[in-house]
Amino acid sequence: MGRITIEVPQKLNKTYRIISEDSAKEVLDKLEVMVKKANHIKKNGLLGLWADREESAEEIARELRRKSNNRHLRNG
Repeated sequence: MGRITIEVPQKLNKTYRIISEDSAKEVLDKLEVMVKKANHIKKNGLLGLWADREESAEEIARELRRKSNNRHLRNG
């Protein structure tokens, strides 16, 4: 008997039991597909956010650090 933990962005605590090995394999296969799709969408969205920028990576990083530091100074 195996156990899988799935963390979801909701406040809940549920337990399910699958007795059929074939059903368990089907659930796991579907879960794998869902996770891969979610990760792919997340990566594409993140990459799209920074695409087509004229600044270099170093310039972008410098500006982000500057803004972060200024925010900490104002709030600190």
